[in-house]
Amino acid sequence: MREINPPSPDSPVGDDDPWAFVTARKPQSSVPIPDAAADGIVPDATAPLGSRLEDAGSVSAMQALRLRGRPMAWALAATFFVGCLTEIVASARFVSLLGPTALVIIFILGGFALIFSAILQMTWIDRIRRDKALVRIAIIYVVLFVLALVLVAYEPTTLWGNGLVVLLSDQLLFLLPFIIWAIVGDLFNAGEGRKVYPWITSWQYGGEISGLALAAIAPLFFVPLNLPLWSVLIICPIILVLIPILLPRALTGRVISRGHGRDESLRTSMKSTWEFVGGIKAFHALLIASVLVFAAGLTLEASFLTSGDRILGDEAKLQMLYGGTAVIVYVLCALLQKFYMTRIVERLNIPGSLAVLPVAAIVGALLIMVGLLAGQFVPLLMIGIIAWLLPRWSISEVARHAALAVVPDEKRARVSFLVGVVPVALGLIVAGLVTWLVAWLGQPVLAPVIALIVAACALIPARAMIAAWSDALLDPRLRRRKRLSS
Repeated sequence: MREINPPSPDSPVGDDDPWAFVTARKPQSSVPIPDAAADGIVPDATAPLGSRLEDAGSVSAMQALRLRGRPMAWALAATFFVGCLTEIVASARFVSLLGPTALVIIFILGGFALIFSAILQMTWIDRIRRDKALVRIAIIYVVLFVLALVLVAYEPTTLWGNGLVVLLSDQLLFLLPFIIWAIVGDLFNAGEGRKVYPWITSWQYGGEISGLALAAIAPLFFVPLNLPLWSVLIICPIILVLIPILLPRALTGRVISRGHGRDESLRTSMKSTWEFVGGIKAFHALLIASVLVFAAGLTLEASFLTSGDRILGDEAKLQMLYGGTAVIVYVLCALLQKFYMTRIVERLNIPGSLAVLPVAAIVGALLIMVGLLAGQFVPLLMIGIIAWLLPRWSISEVARHAALAVVPDEKRARVSFLVGVVPVALGLIVAGLVTWLVAWLGQPVLAPVIALIVAACALIPARAMIAAWSDALLDPRLRRRKRLSS
């Protein structure tokens, strides 16, 4: 397999590697690169000045990148630990209390809540300094989390509190990480990101696996002690409050976006964001493909959860099934990240990696469909949902963040919301409606059938995205090589 290296100063832009266009030639890191000689690595004096990582030796340069990204890796790990633990515990309890109706309510409300939160943040998220935006949002989530737990503890309001916790899990898994990744995009350009993003994502997997594992094993300890399963969530606001305290200190002296400083109306902000995405064919196709594929994938997740509740009929068992399956997913993601991710992304390239997800949704839909028809065979249902979740949280996740790295600083957070959050939000709404239709008709197998059709439709814009990607990187509205090096 060919190596993808930064171009030399004499090489033309836009050769075989489409990322060559957005790779800076002269990096200026805020963290000094360790001395190569001290590590026993002697740089090649004849190497071209444009070589990024080879100048100090690949090992020492990679260490420098990881040192710069370590605070963000820790913040992502903490955020996903809280988000995954919250999602599993609260979702299992809500489904056990209300059955499929719970998913209809939560999926639809969760979708609208994500859109509403994204719209509220869109007017100021790129206007102020990025770390200040993170602090504001994290504090709001801490306050809401404490309020939700108080409502859960009081029996007459426990259902409302549990619903609020589920909604918060969506915010923690999607909105807050996108802001953290926007800061990561400030710290690294696309060339550096291609090397360090997989490492940062591996920390994210660590947080996810830890949160899911705790959710899966908690019933083994809490049930014998007659403790409510939701009480494990008390640790979540404690962890969340540390992020706005510690992360800004770690970012002191780092070059991150200070925001454009302009007061913009909601209409102006949304218009400029849509004009950017709609005006670049590859990003427009990515948005359409994402809406379709997340509608299909989240329908599969709803089908898996409701089928598990129907088969097991117990909150603790459902929580263990849901959490245990997710643990398997993220362990596989971590292994894939460690041994194969870089080679996969370099071989498929960014658009090809993004196009993996519709295919995964099709495979997952077929497996779940067969599992339901074969007497509701739980292991096959698990394999089907793993087929969807594995590429969603590995290949697609890394490729999506790498693609967003080429968006200018002053638009990156808003574009991330539109391309990354809105498809999930619309997918939740569609999944909720499909779940209601399936429950009304009493035909569980209808959910994966609908998901299969929608995922197949997503292949059309995915192919258009692949075809338009190389031309899109020449668009002057994306971050230029000169800007990346500053």
